[in-house]
Order: sequence, then structure tokens, then C-alpha cells
Amino acid sequence: MTTLTEDRPATFAGSKAPARVAVPYMIIDPNGDMDIYARKSVTRKGREDRELSVKQQINDGIRWGEWNKYRPRYVWVDNGISGSKDVHRPGYDAGLRALETSATRCLWSYKLDRFSRKGALAVLTIMDRLDGKRIFFGSDNLDTSEPKDRRMIMWRAEDAKEFSDQLSDRVADAWRYSKDEGIWLAKRVPYGLKKDPKTRQLLPDDTPAIPGKPDGPTKADVIRRMIREIGGGATAPTVIARLHDDEIYPRPGYRWSPQRIYKILRHPAYIGLQPASDWDDREDPVYRNEKGQRVSVGKGVVTEAQQLKARKVVQQRTALFGKKGTKRGVRSVGRHELSGAMFCSGCGRTMIKRGNSFGCPHKLHGGRPCLAPASIMAKYAYHFVFQAFVNRLTASSPEDPLLHAVAARWLDTHRPDIVAERREAEERLENAKAALEDLVAAKYKRKEFEGPAAEFYPGLLSEAEDTVRAAEKMLSMIPEPTADIGYLLDAQTIADAWEKATVEERRELLSLALDGVCVRQAFGKGRTPVTPDRFHYAWTGAKRVLGQEDVELTA
Repeated sequence: MTTLTEDRPATFAGSKAPARVAVPYMIIDPNGDMDIYARKSVTRKGREDRELSVKQQINDGIRWGEWNKYRPRYVWVDNGISGSKDVHRPGYDAGLRALETSATRCLWSYKLDRFSRKGALAVLTIMDRLDGKRIFFGSDNLDTSEPKDRRMIMWRAEDAKEFSDQLSDRVADAWRYSKDEGIWLAKRVPYGLKKDPKTRQLLPDDTPAIPGKPDGPTKADVIRRMIREIGGGATAPTVIARLHDDEIYPRPGYRWSPQRIYKILRHPAYIGLQPASDWDDREDPVYRNEKGQRVSVGKGVVTEAQQLKARKVVQQRTALFGKKGTKRGVRSVGRHELSGAMFCSGCGRTMIKRGNSFGCPHKLHGGRPCLAPASIMAKYAYHFVFQAFVNRLTASSPEDPLLHAVAARWLDTHRPDIVAERREAEERLENAKAALEDLVAAKYKRKEFEGPAAEFYPGLLSEAEDTVRAAEKMLSMIPEPTADIGYLLDAQTIADAWEKATVEERRELLSLALDGVCVRQAFGKGRTPVTPDRFHYAWTGAKRVLGQEDVELTA
């Protein structure tokens, strides 16, 4: 009797074959007339497992074949692949293909649930295509060629599917509970963080980033440095070059990459929040519980405001190219206070600074001509724009929409966590009120709760009202965020902040109230004085199109 042992002759193909490729796991007799199919859902190393191993399944199949006068040919294996999900199973497909092409007369599987957990319909579809050939399920002692076994096969298939569904529900419930409790579930922990073995939550990693230098920066310090430098305007390749110059690598033998840096800028774990499944493919990468609340996963490395600032800097350098809108990085960094904020009124192009002047780039870019190309010396542009910024803010009343817009932008930049939490609470309250309104309309307008359905209305109404009250209570518990923009209402404090600020901080200061500046062509030829009426300002919250009936937003 042939059995599979550790020192079996070198007829293995599966042990060295690429993952999920339809090649025989083992070749026993190329001229045989029976194939063996084995499957194990999850591959575990060094852990006790109740599932029968692939090797044991193969040994049972070989013994059954020799007892029943078959010559085993190939062994097909799907290791670590689910039998209930709609995933590609190369071993399963190859075994069925051998039957359909008459390469074999029999396919042996250890048990029906090893073969499929998709239910009776999936198994019935396969049995109808066998055409005189057979599939034998060894442990169940069921044979598709026996009419008396077909009904039992259908029952067992449904039992396997029901068990798989229940197991999936239990696993999903346990996973969701752990997520809600703030437990880190992933096998790997992001660089710069470590997992507390007691609480199973994340903490900043204080191990040295450079092996052999305990007094050097920690791994958490490296993450803080990345986000700080990118938030200051540095590109990912520049940050990577600096890290490599300092001999800081993610792990021995590996180098940093821009893609990895960009993921760090979006990963919720670095700000202490639980990431959602497939977070990197989601617009909102943060996990939310059933109430729509974000869940803490431990202590973050940086604040949400710092991460958001770095992400915004990257987004400002990202452009869409081609018909498919492919995202590509624009590595140019704003080096001047008004870089990217000056526009030519003749053509709408962004003015660029060359030498001591901002000018329309129509001659450089080509294409559509500019009938009135604008040009202005940089020192005059800085003077008039800053003066208009000061005048506009200091002259604003507390009810001015501009101040409300400035406060909102300040909060989005400096307190994104509070703003996001309050917005979520407001959305939950709006949704709860909408559901209550729809329920009332269903009874009194659409007449849906008449007859036997009337008894269900009071309970549904009470539940909807409780949901609204709970949403109102949760919203009332979140304080209204306040913006610290008092210094923007005094000309002297603005001037003092301007003098102390870096170029990037000045750009951020202007962007609170100013979306852009449109510059007209000089009125006349030669040296002409620069006057305020050459500038038109796009203040946040104001109109963007200027016409005779529009309000002229000039200094």
C-alpha cells in the first residue's frame, strides 16, 4: 500500500510550484485513472489545527484508490483557500477538468465540505456534468455514481454551506467586537508603532531607528520627522534621500519608497485611530462602529492636524493627467508667498515668478494665446496683496461671511478631529430626523400602516424617537469648536505674525481668507505706476465671476 511520507521519492510538483497555479501537487502515476483533490482552508504554522492535513487526506485517497482497483494519477491541492467564497481554486478546477475531458474516471475527495461549501445547487451542477464518471467523498462514504447517495450528497452540501455561513458570522462578529474595543488585529504593526501585549493596542515605538545607536532617533521619531518635513513642503523623494543619508531604513536590506511615505500620511493608526478594512483603497480610511463613531486603537505618533497638513501639501502637488485622470506627483514646491495664487486676467493661467516679476506664461506653454498678458514686479504684488488681506479682515464685522469661512478653514487645519466628530454627530441627527419624518409620512400620507400593520407603528415610532433623542444627546455632548482667529482682526498683530512666519506659514495664513488674485495687464506702455485696481481678489465665500453687476472685490 502506498502512503505519503516525509522521505517520499521526488515526485512532488506542488511544493515548489508558484501559489495558486494549476499544476499537480504530486504526480503518482501519469497513466493512472483516478485523481485526488485535497483542500485546507487556512495554513497555520506551529499551531494546533483541527482540520485534517493535506498529507493525511492524500494518504487516505491513495489507500482508497488501491483498495478499489484504481491507479492514482495526479494530486490536486488548494492550500489556504476557502471552499465557500467565490475565489479561484486552481486545484479544484483542474480536478474537474480532468473528469470533463475524460483524462480520469474518478475524482476522490476526503470529505464533501473539503470539496465545496457553496451548497446543494453548486454540487448538483457538477454532478449533472459527470456523464458516467464519479466523484467519491471518502470520509462521508458518498458516491455520485450511486443514485441512492445523490440525495444525501445534496443534504450534506447544504449542511456544509450552513455551517460555513454560521462560522463566517461568528468570525465577523468577533472581528467587529474586537475592532469596536480598539484592539489591533492585523499581524503586522506599522513602522513607528508597537503593540502592547496586555491591552493589544498600539503605542509609539521607542526602539532605536538606527541599529547600534541607542542614543539616536527612535522609530516613532522617524515618523514624526517624515510628517513634519512633508508638511513643511519637502517632497517624498527629498525626505527619503535625507533618511538614507542618515542611515535610517525601514528594516535591514530595505529602502524607503514614495508609495510607503504616502501610505504613512493616510494611515489612521499614526493618529491613534482604528483603520478600516482595505483602508488604503477607501476615501475615508478610518473604521467606524455601528453608531458612525471613530474608534481609538491606542496612542498615536502625531496629531490629526499634523497628518492632515502633510496630506494637503501632497494633494496640492498632485495633478490629473490623461483621459483616465491618472494621478501623478508635481514635485515643484511653492517657494514664494504667492506661488500658485496669482492668475492672469487675460487668459486665466497661473502666473509664474521669473526673476523679480510675476508674469503670464503664455509664451512658455504655447497653445491658446493671451490677448492681455499680465506682468507685475513681485515686490508690488507682495505689498498690495498683503495690504488687501489686512484691510479686508480688519474691516470685517463679526457677522461677515468671510470671517465665518476663515474660522471654518482654521478649524479644518488646526482641529480636524473635533470638526469631523461634530460633523458626524450632525449627520447622524439629520439622518435620524429624516427616518422619523419618513415613518410619519408612511402612516399619514402613504397609508402604509393600515389594517394588520397598524399594530407595528407605535413600536417603530417609539424606536425612531429614541434614535433622534440619542443623536441629539450625543451632539450636545460635543462642544462647539472655536477658532482662534482674534489676531486676524488687528492690523498690528497680523503684521507681527507675518514677520515671524516662514514662507510656508505665510502661504497658509493667506489661504485662510484668499483663494487667489487676478492681475490685469498694465494700463499703458512703459513705466506705469502700479495701482490697486489692477488686482481683483477671490475671497473665500465670495463670487468668482466678475461682471458689471457683481461686487468688485478690490482693495
